[in-house]
Amino acid sequence: MYELKPSVALSRVPDILNIASSEAKLHKIWELRETEYSKHYPGVTCFQDDVYDQEACVLFGENDEGEVVSTGRVAFDGGLGLPSDELVKPVVDQLRETGKVIAEPSKFAISRQAQGALPSYLLTYYELGVVHGVDSLVFICRSKSNRFYQRAVGARVLLGDIGYSYGTNEPFSFLEWDIAKSKPFLSKYIGEILP
Repeated sequence: MYELKPSVALSRVPDILNIASSEAKLHKIWELRETEYSKHYPGVTCFQDDVYDQEACVLFGENDEGEVVSTGRVAFDGGLGLPSDELVKPVVDQLRETGKVIAEPSKFAISRQAQGALPSYLLTYYELGVVHGVDSLVFICRSKSNRFYQRAVGARVLLGDIGYSYGTNEPFSFLEWDIAKSKPFLSKYIGEILP
């Protein structure tokens, strides 16, 4: 499991989000992923023992009863590569060849109980990027969400249709979120000036 340095303080952790640091918590996170993904992405069938969780900062939110109601992670590029390598490796490799340090937000799931958590996740992803010297966050999303991410973080569409639909009838895109260029977009989206 990827661990944050003790000196790192992220603005939404632990106030709204938490960092998974135990096997027991990961099991609860996997359960939420399975519940939410089976509703929205029927082609995704593997939830337990996700190898990319080992190279990631796995975040989660809980309700008042201590149930995991949202999760997301930032997987850091390394020996395993990134989750998106499984579908769009040539495009990911093009970014690597430019010398950029890249990471990937993925396995994002927000239950109905956690509606409104998205800004906290985006801000925390941004902060993880800044703290760990990441140049760009890359991610796969439904193509219909491209405009939202362009407005919220200044994302750039690298591939309009990745050719895989996760068991849905919709196209998915591959986007790049340039950390340095995203500050004004994200500040406007979350309604606060970022340092």
